[in-house]
Amino acid sequence: MQVEVLIFGAASFGAKTDRVKVEVSAAPTVREVLAALHAQHPALKFALPPPESGRLAVNHSFARGDHAIRPGDEVALITLVGGG
Repeated sequence: MQVEVLIFGAASFGAKTDRVKVEVSAAPTVREVLAALHAQHPALKFALPPPESGRLAVNHSFARGDHAIRPGDEVALITLVGGG
């Protein structure tokens, strides 16, 4: 299955795009998508959380680890935001 991941901020700037795609199993989890991002998009490593403990936004809510990703889900990498 192919999952499209929306990216923002420094990650988007570094990747020169606002979304990337990863190839994963037919029934991926957040953990598997994060691992695929690490493996398939090494330029994003600076912005990626560890697959074991990281989270992604899935359909506008944060999800961790074993949360299933289904076809048609909106998946986004929300990176740290700084400012004041």
